[in-house]
Amino acid sequence: MTDIDDILLAVADPEASARFYSGLLGRRPLMAGPDRALFMMRSGRALGLMRRAPADAGEGRELEFPLDDPAAVEQAHIDCWDRGARILIPPMEMEAGRGFVARDPDGHRLRVYAV
Repeated sequence: MTDIDDILLAVADPEASARFYSGLLGRRPLMAGPDRALFMMRSGRALGLMRRAPADAGEGRELEFPLDDPAAVEQAHIDCWDRGARILIPPMEMEAGRGFVARDPDGHRLRVYAV
C-alpha cells in the first residue's frame, strides 16, 4: 500500500453532516441523501459521509486541514465555532505552526493549521 484515496466518516445524520461540511469546505456535495453524502476535493480525493450503524458509536476520526497562512487559521476557527464545532484547542502556536483543534457534530477531530 502506497497511498490513501478517499476518506469515509461514519455520522449520525448524513444530511446534517453534509450541511456542516458544505459550509466548512465552501462546496456543495456531489450527492446527499438520508444515508450518505459525497464531496469531491480539489486533490481528487473524496470525503464520504455514511450513516453510522449503531455498533459504530465509538471514537471518531481526525481530518487535517493545512492552510496557507496564520490569518486563514483564525478565520477557520471563527467559521468552525459559528457552525457549531466544539473547539478543543483554541488557536495557538503548535509544532506544525499556528493551528487549532475542533470536533465536528459527530465527534470527528478537525486539526487546522498553517504551515
